[in-house]
This record gives sequence, structure tokens and C-alpha cells, in this order.
Amino acid sequence: MKKLSIIILALFAFNCSNQKVDTKKALQDMKSQEIQVVSDAQIIEKAKQMGDSISVKLKVNLEAEKVIWAATESGDIETKGLPFNEENNLEGKGRAIYEAYLYNSENDIKSPANVQFLEDTHFVLYTSAMVVEGKEVGMWFIKIPRKTIVLNVAQ
Repeated sequence: MKKLSIIILALFAFNCSNQKVDTKKALQDMKSQEIQVVSDAQIIEKAKQMGDSISVKLKVNLEAEKVIWAATESGDIETKGLPFNEENNLEGKGRAIYEAYLYNSENDIKSPANVQFLEDTHFVLYTSAMVVEGKEVGMWFIKIPRKTIVLNVAQ
């Protein structure tokens, strides 16, 4: 029994070190691991905020009737500029929303920003009008992973 106690004490002594632990970072890591319940309304609201902040950074201009756009890097967030005078490969809800923006543009109706869940529930779609010189020339298509939104709701 004495030998076992000595071995345990020896192992404990060798495992202890002078290395300091960053308790603040450890606490943040533990909080990020906690299970959080986030409602669909919170997800939609946060996606709208994130989409608004991303779309403000997107640049668009017209060159010889061609829409030129530049995206900013957003990690795992997919950003596309979809001009009305070019073909695209959208399907499902994305296609329906694009056609609604196109219809509104053709009929001089201002299109507000839109947020909704895609058929694939792992993503939320944020769309807004691409405006150049007061005229809607396309649609911003910003596909945000649900996981990214949930992690940002907690912050």
C-alpha cells in the first residue's frame, strides 16, 4: 500500500509544472462549449445584422452597361452579386427571390433586404438590392451558415 501511495505522489509531483494557465481564455473556451438554445427569431435577427454589415462593404459599379462587383472576404460566408442582365444558376427559394427582385426593379418598386431559411436548414439566406446611381441593377446573395450565426448570437 505504501508503494502505491508513493507512486501516486510521484506521478502527481511530476505532472505539476510551473506553467501558468490563462484562466480567462479557459473560461471563454468553456463558455463556447456550452449548449445554447437559440430561437429562429434570434437567428433571423442576427443574420439580418450580419448581412447588413456585409452588404455595406460590397462595392458595385456600371461599366458599359455591365455590372462589376467586388466582394469582401467573409470566411465561411458565401457572397455573390447577381446582376439582372446576366444569367445565373439559382434554384429553389434563391431563384424565386431573384425573380421577385427583378420584378420589383422592372416596376420601380424598392426591394427591402430579405432574410430567410433555405431548403437546406444549415444555411440562412440574406438578400438585398444591388443599387448603382439610385437604380437597382441586381441582387446581393449572401449565404450564411446557421452555425456561424448561432455562435455570433452568443457574443
